[in-house]
Amino acid sequence: MRMACKFACLATLALAACGGRQRTQGRAVSTVAYRFECNPRDATLIVDEVSRGQCILWERQSMGLGPGTHRLRVDRDGYLPHEAELRGEGPRGTLHIQLRVRPE
Repeated sequence: MRMACKFACLATLALAACGGRQRTQGRAVSTVAYRFECNPRDATLIVDEVSRGQCILWERQSMGLGPGTHRLRVDRDGYLPHEAELRGEGPRGTLHIQLRVRPE
């Protein structure tokens, strides 16, 4: 029982140490935050091959990204996908994405 308690305490401390701003070679690593306004609003946002839900969820809240380049894909049935690269540095911003209807 004591060993389990010690392990739980160490695991909690380890997780707490991971939070906050990360440091790289003595300097803080900044992130950028994006909001998305898409047409259609129910298109799906995919960042670095991970679905982040529908665009409408990101109209009022920002999606933070770490440093580096990130792959964005906006997709919806019946429309051509939109693909772009996002930078993980810089000011906050809102991306306006207009999907085009897929030709029949």
